[in-house]
Amino acid sequence: MKRKAFIVLFGAVLLLMATALTEYLFYRQDENTWVERFESRLHEQERKADHLLATFRDSVDIDSEEWEEDLIFVGIREDRVFFWTNEIIGDRHLSELLTSGRNFTKIGNTYYEIRRKRYKDIDYYALLRIKDDYPYTGKYIKNNFGKFLNISEENIGQVEISTVTVEQGHLITDKDGMGLFFIVYGDHYKERASNYLLLSFYLLFFLSLFYVYDLVLKHTDCWKRQLLYFAGFILFLAGLRYFMQAFRLPPTIYRLPIFDETFSKKIFITSIGDLLLTTFCIFQVCYITLSNIRINYQDEKLLHYRYLFTGGIIFLIFLYVNFFNFSIDLVVENMDIHLNIAQLVPVGLSSILSFVAIIMGGLVIVITIYGAVSVFWHMMSFITVIKVVTYMCVLLSLVSYMFSLYTNFWDCFFIWIVTVLLAVNRYLLKRDIQRSIYILVIFLLSIYVVMVTKKYESYKEQRQRMNYATELIEERDYNFEKRLVEIDRVIRGSEELKGWIEVGEEQEAEALLSGELLDLRGYNYSCEITFCRAGDSLWLTDTREQWGCREYFEWIIRKNGHRIDDSGFYSIGVFDGYVTYIGRYRFGEVNLYLRFDAVKDDEGIGYPQILSRKSADGKEDGYFYSYAKYSYGELVSSSGNFVYYKKLSAFGKDARNFDLFNKDKYSHMLIPVDNNSTLVISLHENTFALYYMNVLYAFFVCILISSYGLFFNVNRNINFRQGTLRARIKNSIISLIFILFVILTALSIYMNTVSFKGRHNAKAIELLKYVNKELERLPCVDARKCPEVTGRLSDMSELLLIDINIYSRQGKLIATSRPEIFEYGFEGTLVDPEALKQIEKLGVTSYIANGKVGELTYMSAYMPLVLDNGKSYILNIPYFAQNDELNLDIIIMVVITVNIAIVMMVLAFILSGLVAERVTRPLQMLNDKLKKMHVGGKNEKIVYNHADEVGRLVEEYNNMVDKLDESIVQLAKSERESAWREMARQIAHEIKNPLTPMKLNIQFMLRSLQMEDTEKFKERFRAVSGMLIEQIDNMAAIASAFSDFAKMSEAHNETFEVDELVRNCSLLFKNNTEELECDVEEGIRILADREQMRRVLINLLKNAEQSIPEGRQGVIRITVRKKEGKVEIRIRDNGQGIPENLREKIFQPNFTTKSSGMGLGLAICKRIIESMGGEIGFVSEVGVGTEFFIILDIVRA
Repeated sequence: MKRKAFIVLFGAVLLLMATALTEYLFYRQDENTWVERFESRLHEQERKADHLLATFRDSVDIDSEEWEEDLIFVGIREDRVFFWTNEIIGDRHLSELLTSGRNFTKIGNTYYEIRRKRYKDIDYYALLRIKDDYPYTGKYIKNNFGKFLNISEENIGQVEISTVTVEQGHLITDKDGMGLFFIVYGDHYKERASNYLLLSFYLLFFLSLFYVYDLVLKHTDCWKRQLLYFAGFILFLAGLRYFMQAFRLPPTIYRLPIFDETFSKKIFITSIGDLLLTTFCIFQVCYITLSNIRINYQDEKLLHYRYLFTGGIIFLIFLYVNFFNFSIDLVVENMDIHLNIAQLVPVGLSSILSFVAIIMGGLVIVITIYGAVSVFWHMMSFITVIKVVTYMCVLLSLVSYMFSLYTNFWDCFFIWIVTVLLAVNRYLLKRDIQRSIYILVIFLLSIYVVMVTKKYESYKEQRQRMNYATELIEERDYNFEKRLVEIDRVIRGSEELKGWIEVGEEQEAEALLSGELLDLRGYNYSCEITFCRAGDSLWLTDTREQWGCREYFEWIIRKNGHRIDDSGFYSIGVFDGYVTYIGRYRFGEVNLYLRFDAVKDDEGIGYPQILSRKSADGKEDGYFYSYAKYSYGELVSSSGNFVYYKKLSAFGKDARNFDLFNKDKYSHMLIPVDNNSTLVISLHENTFALYYMNVLYAFFVCILISSYGLFFNVNRNINFRQGTLRARIKNSIISLIFILFVILTALSIYMNTVSFKGRHNAKAIELLKYVNKELERLPCVDARKCPEVTGRLSDMSELLLIDINIYSRQGKLIATSRPEIFEYGFEGTLVDPEALKQIEKLGVTSYIANGKVGELTYMSAYMPLVLDNGKSYILNIPYFAQNDELNLDIIIMVVITVNIAIVMMVLAFILSGLVAERVTRPLQMLNDKLKKMHVGGKNEKIVYNHADEVGRLVEEYNNMVDKLDESIVQLAKSERESAWREMARQIAHEIKNPLTPMKLNIQFMLRSLQMEDTEKFKERFRAVSGMLIEQIDNMAAIASAFSDFAKMSEAHNETFEVDELVRNCSLLFKNNTEELECDVEEGIRILADREQMRRVLINLLKNAEQSIPEGRQGVIRITVRKKEGKVEIRIRDNGQGIPENLREKIFQPNFTTKSSGMGLGLAICKRIIESMGGEIGFVSEVGVGTEFFIILDIVRA
């Protein structure tokens, strides 16, 4: 077997070397390779664009192709755009940019490569999207590359595009060799493309290591050597893990997103993938080691220190549980994951893998306790185990409290309850109900894991709430402060601004600041510009006071200002609920003060979300907080969904002390800022809603892992994969329910989605009709001719919480309620081409299309707009509410449906067992009866009153019992006759043997009577008489032996200690054997006939003594040991051994290997032992010796 392990290991190493060499030669990561792949993908898209351009003629049907988002086509006739496939390309200078002759240019906020084709008087253009370049980014606005370039999201910031030569830049050319632009790769760029074939080879090598380790342990007899292999394998895995992390090898693995170190701080666990691998290794090592460990339970030191050994094992389990808690705390705190799997929405692949890894780590606890109980079972009684474990858990609970460890009372209680349940399972219960206890243990493990993860997620949330509180107390916007630092550099470096201020042209300076220098796009701040000279004053309307201009600003900065880096800006913290910044600059005799005050975000969704630089909608690290600021017990400001009290005293808490409490379905954190100010941050209780539903998810994962033998194969009799009828019934029920729920969930989502879309479409049409009716009375809706229409559209937009766009019949934007969206280039100034076709060419009265701005998708509704003066236009409403409401409806439905499905799956697992038990119980009863059926015994019939298939089967069984009883009577009669015939033959044979010499001697005596020598006759007579007496004695012994075998005496069973009987029997042969060793475990009691047992032992010892050939120093070893509730008595000699061809006959009557005797001794021994309910057998090796063993039940004290 060691050879097999070596072959597997050698093959795995060869596979690893071949895989690594293949990856090095063909999948290396370097800039030249990246550039080649980039150009290859670009050229492939160019060929596709050229192929489509070649098909264009006088006109192009917009419905002829499924136009890609990253490949846009434009047609220009007589300097007028008449055809386009995507409205995002709309730009007032589009015609000029396309006809300029450049192959690479920026249109709006995106860089495009341009491919051309001229057909008659038409110029067709194909625009290949290379990269976005928005003025700023936010939650929905991100700079992405064209999808065909296959650059992942995390690499976007690592790739720069330049139209001019740059250092370390690589020139990108088109397929014709013409230069387009330069590309620069950052230091942290890496391609995600992993070869999954290579990945599978690496995984195969990794699994083969555990296979080899399992083989080695399985065929190692010495437990000390097994521990040495265990330690060596642990060190090898630790070294392999360090090597992989230090050198990020193999690259195929570390290109996977789950191995990104950005998920975590570099402490202990560096990534989700590392967490999964580490827990898998711990799990597999524990499972394999505990499955194969072979402890010598007869070791005197082990038996002497068994209590200390037991306590040490419990302490090691406790240390692992502490480590388990520590690991979960690290994972939750440092990784961007959410372990509330039942909520589904914030859960990604990383969260699911972390959840599975934590479950595997929890299973290690159960596996270890299971192995520990198996060890305890060999060394001490059930009561002793419970006492030792209870004492240790109480002690460790006190240790946890005293030293503030990660564990607490509940962790120790979990160790105790699992140990007790598994001990009850091993010591007291039958195997047919052990599985139920294992299921209960797994369910308790699921509860425990969920409680631990919830505890540490609650800690994380509280720490994040404290961090958020710090920001609110400081009243600072760190994102905006970065922009202020940039503005500071611009102001200090603007000579134009300095010139205008020094010559006294304040209006020009203010215009310059507002127009160019202070770019606040995406920031919700108002700006107040003030120029102060010596003697200038300010009138404060709020306090009705007059201040000196400079003195006022300097007083605010001096009292409440905190300087931002080395800039001229200060954050003003007065805890009034507002974020304020003041900038101070001196230009000669003039002081310039810039005041920025945060304003409330625009109401509504959609375009306001696009215009905001916020990365999330008021969401702080995954939690939606509400907060309130109180000054002197009065509410100053508040934000969020919770409606705060005007008086702080309404909370009923002491404002001078920090407090965390629940009220009105919210968790409130009360934080004293100073003697007069208090901050309250609140979080809705539904944040951790459904958390305990995770118990079912954890239970489901445990069952999946256990089903494939990773745990239950420790007990070979408990295997979920066995192909029994009961297992098939359970699997069928579970599979059927699972399939039905998948189908019902999919149908429910589909039908509800269609229903929701229908309702929202109807709502959008109603809004279109209302706006249409309001606008058709206007004389003009073209903002170029009547600018006041923009204000009218804005008013309607605020009233209806929607945005409104108006296009000409040619598809050009002429008016909008949100001009900045188009000015910043987030939306194109062309209408959706399909909507233009439907309304202008096909004459539909309304049309619904799907729109997209950045990453935000929405429903866009179109309708013809005809004014009272007869002019016609196209009215458009981007309906963003549909997207959020629809997604929310679907999410809620999916969460509810999936959680119900999980509940039903767990119930199905439990109920399927009950159903399968009920269905198979008659079959199991029939199976048990068939197992007990034997010739010569009383075979019982089965009582079953149901007239079904099983009933007919039971009826046939009962008929078979009747027929078998009849057959048994006939067979018994035949066997008795045959036995007596055989016995008569044996007796005749044994008696005939001495009769022959007796007859010959008597005949010899008759001839001697004719002799005359009387003395000789007398001498011969005495010799013959002695011989005849000896033969008669032999015949008497034969008769006695057969009598004993035919009718053994009645057993007189009693309870006695077997060690005393064994020692007494061994003394009888002490002087007849050169070396007789007696190793007997004391205190083992059995129920048997003492005299019959003595007879068996003496017979076996006598046979052992007689088997030793002359000239060999005889050695007989007697051992008595307790094993698995039974006693084993072994008698080993170093005699001749029993040949292979004679071993089957050794217990047959009248069979012997000796030159004398009747061969009844071993047959009698076998009959005695079997009458006691025991077992007797032997193992033998010719020329080495024979070992007989007796196994009997132990009588527990």
